[in-house]
Amino acid sequence: MKRVIGLFYKKRVRISIALICCSVFFIFFRMISSDSTHHIAIDQSIMNNRFVKNHLLEKEILIEKNNIDSNNKLINLITPTKKVNLNERIIKFDAKKQFQFNKNIPFIPNRINEFQINDRNQLNPNQNQNNMNFLAKLERIVHIDLKGAPPRPHYFKQFIPFIKQFGATGILLEYEDMFPFEGTLAEARHGNAYSADDVNMIKNLAKENGLKIIPLVQTYGHLEWLLKIKKFAHLREVSEYPQVITPCLEESYRVIFEMLDQVIKYHSDSSEFHVGCDEVYYKLAHEKCATLPDSNDFAQVFLRHLVKIASYVRSKIPNVKVIFWDDMMHGMEEATLMQFKNEIEKLQLQPMMWGYMENVESYFQPDLYVKYGNVFGKIWIASAYKGASGELATITSIQHHYLNHISWIDVMREKISNKILQFIGVAITGWSRYDHFLTLCDILPQAIPSLIFNLQVMQYGPLNDQKKQEISKMLGCSGQIPWDGVVNYPVKCNFPGHEVYEAMLPLQSILQGLKSDMAFAENYVSPMNLEYAYLHKKRTSEVLERVRYTYTSMVDFKDRFIEACSTMYWPDVANEWLLVYFIPQFDPLFNMLERVKNLSSQKYWSPRPLPITLKQYPKYF
Repeated sequence: MKRVIGLFYKKRVRISIALICCSVFFIFFRMISSDSTHHIAIDQSIMNNRFVKNHLLEKEILIEKNNIDSNNKLINLITPTKKVNLNERIIKFDAKKQFQFNKNIPFIPNRINEFQINDRNQLNPNQNQNNMNFLAKLERIVHIDLKGAPPRPHYFKQFIPFIKQFGATGILLEYEDMFPFEGTLAEARHGNAYSADDVNMIKNLAKENGLKIIPLVQTYGHLEWLLKIKKFAHLREVSEYPQVITPCLEESYRVIFEMLDQVIKYHSDSSEFHVGCDEVYYKLAHEKCATLPDSNDFAQVFLRHLVKIASYVRSKIPNVKVIFWDDMMHGMEEATLMQFKNEIEKLQLQPMMWGYMENVESYFQPDLYVKYGNVFGKIWIASAYKGASGELATITSIQHHYLNHISWIDVMREKISNKILQFIGVAITGWSRYDHFLTLCDILPQAIPSLIFNLQVMQYGPLNDQKKQEISKMLGCSGQIPWDGVVNYPVKCNFPGHEVYEAMLPLQSILQGLKSDMAFAENYVSPMNLEYAYLHKKRTSEVLERVRYTYTSMVDFKDRFIEACSTMYWPDVANEWLLVYFIPQFDPLFNMLERVKNLSSQKYWSPRPLPITLKQYPKYF
């Protein structure tokens, strides 16, 4: 009887265990399935909103505008109610799309980055190859910003053939004060400015490698390199700030035309010429502006200024296409732009629409593209491979700039497929500083991998892992290239400027060690201890034992960095970079060690209290 009962319970236990296992497996399977479905739903939601809803809204706007403007002469006949409804739809659209890309929302940000970098091709492998033919027709222009860390001329002998190898079709050369200006402009020239022979050498190298050069001369904003000089200070829009030249003085045009004349002398065969005109921070503030027609209408003044500059350039280089930055037109009415339609067509004015964020789609108002399509028909775009992720960036985040390029590709594909406008090419910009007065941001050699990856993106579309590995090999790199700005040292490469690139990589690790060491040192060697020579000698010796290695590492880094920079830069570049990014961390360590060394022979100390006095601080600044 007992045996029968025992067998019954054993069998029951086995059945129970089996049921429990099945239940656990079923729940686990449902969780995985649900999570996978959730991820796919998010990805599809992103795709739908970015590619479908976006262009449907723009198509609706386009239809409404075309109904009004059947003769290509926009008349402001939209009723106030219709305008409000249209704006409300745009605002709601932007709010909905912005929610999906809000980095404060948990879970979604990481998934979006993963989707955009790794999974974008895999949602629909065939779609990535379709509708990409437009990329082959694009100009791919590499921007060189010489207002910060300008390379010595010989560097271009390596750099120009190198970028040609990876698909560049031209160079957007922003000289600023590095151009060999003469005469009235010589006073504003950089001390290391290129010579006439240097400019001709760069130009000939580009021609030999089949690359066009597009000169960039700022003619409105970003003229601080010139207006900082006392001789030209009276031409400032606002006397206190040297960034913007006033269009309200005829003398301003004499100076601008002199700049243009000198640059055109070397680039008279250019097919395009860029006249800047972005970030005009100060508008019509000069006292003479009150005498201008439409003195309170910046749009009219800006467009007349642009037409005047473009007319002058074309008087010197007939048939040249005049490019300008687009940002000052964002808020202009289409009707205002249409007033200049004849001049735009006659002068072949071409806006360059710049956006350096990871999600370009969500940044611009949808009807901006429609407006540009109606007014210009074709535009340039500007992405970034460096200098667009912070004024104090040191290690370039390839990931950030890769997402920027992928986003621009999505925008172009969508606008082209909906016949909203066409794209001439892309300027892949690399900013050296955000302003002539500001510090260096990520310098050129550090950003070469980012430039090359993104040149390839603009030639072939999104890169799979195999393509990324091929590019890394072509860069001559062994080790993992820091894709997201986090360095897995060491990395060895063999591209132009690799010496500087490799010298910079150890800094992250060194500074992390320094932070830890200084936190330990502050426990026992505080400013009070050093100021009043009141040290705990045993603890101080422990501090010294710990920080000496870090100090040696930092000195070695400084020396290697200076040596590496000497291969392509003048000495001021390494000195400025170190002063901004290295010396503020290094000096406290050096000062502490120097003071401790001076106190090392101390054997006797005064009784407390210490004669501590505080600095007198003003109540207000």
